[in-house]
Amino acid sequence: MLDDRVAVRVAIVSGARMRRIHIPVIILAIALAASLYAWAVVLATPLYPGAIGLNLNALGTDWMVFYGGARQVFAGHLAGIYDGDAFTAYLNDAFSGWLSEPVPYRPFIYPPCYLLLLLPFGALSFVASYIVFQGASGALLAAALWRGADRAKARGLVIGAALLGPAAAINVGVGQNGFLVAALLVGGFRLLSLRPALAGVLLGILTIKPQFWLLVPVALVAGREWRTLGWAIAAAGALAVASALALGTEPWRAWLEALGRDEAPGAKWVEYGRMWGESVYACLAASGIGQAVANVGQVVAMLVAAGLTYAAYRRGGEIDRKLAVLLAATVLAAPHVSLHDLVLLTIAAGLWIAGPVERPRMLAEWTLALALALAPLFGPPLVSPVARLLPLLIVGFILLVIAQAGETSGLAEFGLSRRPAVVRGRE
Repeated sequence: MLDDRVAVRVAIVSGARMRRIHIPVIILAIALAASLYAWAVVLATPLYPGAIGLNLNALGTDWMVFYGGARQVFAGHLAGIYDGDAFTAYLNDAFSGWLSEPVPYRPFIYPPCYLLLLLPFGALSFVASYIVFQGASGALLAAALWRGADRAKARGLVIGAALLGPAAAINVGVGQNGFLVAALLVGGFRLLSLRPALAGVLLGILTIKPQFWLLVPVALVAGREWRTLGWAIAAAGALAVASALALGTEPWRAWLEALGRDEAPGAKWVEYGRMWGESVYACLAASGIGQAVANVGQVVAMLVAAGLTYAAYRRGGEIDRKLAVLLAATVLAAPHVSLHDLVLLTIAAGLWIAGPVERPRMLAEWTLALALALAPLFGPPLVSPVARLLPLLIVGFILLVIAQAGETSGLAEFGLSRRPAVVRGRE
């Protein structure tokens, strides 16, 4: 344990008593240095891509995919959007002056409902739409983290970590939707008790990125949030129908066909996309395990993540503590995760930091939380053996959150009660 001389204090008001978080100086210094480095990589990309770290090729290479999809709709070329080779050729031609080198493979892999949401941005210029999307999605995430926080005094700390950490830098650098996904998850679950219908709508919209929706019904069923679950299903269905009415059914057929084709062994998406991710599958496959076994490992990870999420939401307890479990478990369960998606882990670590403090936290616990926040700098596992440990770190973090729930409010909060009499005595 660390004393006050080597820690930064953050005071948090909870009820009638004051709790203090002691962030070790060494942990804070490493986190700040890592964030500055990540943003330096982004800022150096326009002139010197890859000179000091991850080679992003150019700013907004993933936003180029989203924007290109919207522009293809306007041009009436719907059929080519889900043809990975044809779409990559289109991008390399349309953005040849922006890229530092041609991209090898950049398919549009999102469902047509996401394509529908991108159409307004296609009416802007590429740079303007890139800036507006990142600014708007970042603002939505900040709003989601601000409203309904269990510890109001620590909101700034969590928002700062989410929007300024290494994962955030990568998200902005490539022009991805990590902020939007996190905003929908956080906002949806924080609004459960206040606005269940709105919570369901937000969680229904999250189906634009289906791999991060897998645990949503698990958490809602565990919490007996039937109304929100109904709204989520209805919102997802309405969004799908709206996209079919606006774009036709052909994009849905093409997407489903491409999904099966691109996930097949040896497919280009596996080679250029999924293998370069951070999922359990990518970690196992990068270790030399065959794709079949890696897929089995991913299924096991999904089941473990679902079990931990169910345990967290089955009983009552603090919203943000359960949310930290859900965010971390969502990354563990997703069959494809990219570096920018790890903003979910940064938020989970931030919520843990902002959580109730009944005893000084050990340096090992701080190191585990820091490892989650710094994970984007060590990936992807295809080129970094250290990054292949991420699934184990995630499981360790979730178990830490659950264990500390037992220390503060009793293990019954997570369905893991030992002796109810002792638990009641602590409340």
